[in-house]
Amino acid sequence: MIDRQDNRRHGRDSLFLVAELRLERDGPPYEVKLRNISDSGVMAEGSMRVSRGTRVYIDLHNIGMVAGHVAWAAGDRCGIAFDEPIRSSLVQFPVANVDLPENGSADGQANGAVPQNSGPGADD
Repeated sequence: MIDRQDNRRHGRDSLFLVAELRLERDGPPYEVKLRNISDSGVMAEGSMRVSRGTRVYIDLHNIGMVAGHVAWAAGDRCGIAFDEPIRSSLVQFPVANVDLPENGSADGQANGAVPQNSGPGADD
């Protein structure tokens, strides 16, 4: 049995999402499947052919275009290290589809304020 040390700075979460990857910021997009993601990188699978060190730009759901470089490549999969950390939890959960009232909060109160007549003793 081989004991491999994992030198990753951030934990990885498995997922299966589709994103667009570009080899140039304004270049043609390649559709890729995201296999796992962390705040510092992602594993992508697709028809693009890249090598270690290649600059890439990936359009992530709820975040937008993120710059990085290929840390490793094997067949149709590659690991991408982001230039700057992201909040990977935003990519995994659809925050754009939350239905909020017009004032922007789920409880109908502006800026998350607590209603005046709520809490213990409110009906005294």
